[in-house]
Parts: sequence; structure tokens; C-alpha cells
Amino acid sequence: MTYEPTQKGNPHRLTVKQHTFPKTSIARFAGQKGNVELFLKSLDRVIQAKPSNEIFCAERAWDQQAESGFMKKVEDDFQALAGRILDDDLVSFKEADLTVINEFYCLWNIRAIHKQDRVEDQSIYMENFLGLSRVYTKDEQEQLEKEGISTIQGDFKIAGRFLASPSIRLHVAQAAKAMGDSNWNILRAMEGEFIVPDNAKRMSMLPLSPTACLWYGPTKPVAAVELLSIGEVAWINEAAIEASTDYFFARDLSRCPVGAAFG
Repeated sequence: MTYEPTQKGNPHRLTVKQHTFPKTSIARFAGQKGNVELFLKSLDRVIQAKPSNEIFCAERAWDQQAESGFMKKVEDDFQALAGRILDDDLVSFKEADLTVINEFYCLWNIRAIHKQDRVEDQSIYMENFLGLSRVYTKDEQEQLEKEGISTIQGDFKIAGRFLASPSIRLHVAQAAKAMGDSNWNILRAMEGEFIVPDNAKRMSMLPLSPTACLWYGPTKPVAAVELLSIGEVAWINEAAIEASTDYFFARDLSRCPVGAAFG
């Protein structure tokens, strides 16, 4: 199912290309030329990609209010926390920190689901339905969306993105709460670098940088920061490759140990 394009020139600056994993997070894995190395599973080859590349994005799978509202807050809170971790300013987590991590982890994965399986437009037409009191123009619809207001189209349909947004927000809240006082640990690679999957639904990992990530375990971590051998990094990278649907990426895939070669 294709997305609904904006007016020519996108005059109201609605976000069309919506990152599932934030551009800021991807940029931490960029090399000197500003690219990451990305392995496309469908083509079985490696390409160079900027963090802004549309391959990382859904296309208007949720509305502008979600994109610039609660999602942005979840992202901003996590990026501030990630910055402190990478600056070695934070090695143990308070309850509020764990909430930030849980919400971001759930948001990333739930957005990845909606990228793969978009909510379809829904018709509200009913027998003996009198009609709409007003049919908004395309420009008016976009202005209203910019202000956080959803509209009904002239054919009595509601765009799927307006239905997806409250669902995403609810599922993020429910999933994050279900994780409870999660046992996130800071992992740092002593040798080798981490691979980033396009989703982590099947693994409890949050990438931070080429040599740092967060890992969820069933028990409280023994140490605040765990240093990993190259074999342990390889095990995580294999799990990341297995978890990915369409692609995975890294700063330099040749520096990422795995049990078996790819590409």
C-alpha cells in the first residue's frame, strides 16, 4: 500500500520520510565520509548510506502530531541519556532512566512494525449516512494535520496514519510498562564493532555507537559496564543479523566479527 503524498513542494513541511531508528542514532555509526555500511538482504550486497537515506524510513505511516509530538520527546529523552552514557557520565540507571530506555526500545520496534505493515485507510461510510458538513481541500487537510487535527476525506475515508498514531502511542506505553524495572546493562566492545539491525523485536539490544550498546538481561547486571571479548561481540552481531528483516548496518562491516561470512 502506497502512502498519501503531500502537495507539490510540501508547503506545510510535513514529515514524509519517517525514521524508524532515529537519524541521530544512525549518525553515531557514520564513518569519515558520513556514511554507514549497509547490507541489503534482498540484493545480497553492501551499499553506502547516509543517515538521511530513505531506506531507514517509513513513508507517512503515522501522522505529524505523533512524529513531532510524543515520538520526538521519547527520542530526545533517549538521545540525552545515550550522550551521557557515551561520555562515561552515566554507568548506572535510575528508575526514570529505565523508563526512557524502555520507551525508546519499544518505539523503535513498533515503528518498524508499522513500516512493514501499514495501517490501511478506513471507510466510515454507512447506509443512510447524510454526508459531511464540510469537505476540506488538500491544503486545509495539511494545515490541520500540522496543528494535530485529523480529517475525514471527501470519500468518507480516514487516512491510516491518523489511526496508526494513537495505536502506536498506546502500544509503546503498554509494552514499556510491561518491561517493568528492566535490567539494562551497558556493553562495550574491547575488540571489534557492533552491527545494528533494522529492528530488535527478537533481541533485547539498543545500539549506541560502534563499540557500545545496551543489553537487556533476565537478571540484574553484575557490573554496571561489561567489557566484551571479540567472541561475545560476534555472538551479538550474529543475533543482530538474524533479527534484521531487510537490512543491517555498521560503521565498517569488516570490523564486525560474526560467526559466518555474509555478502
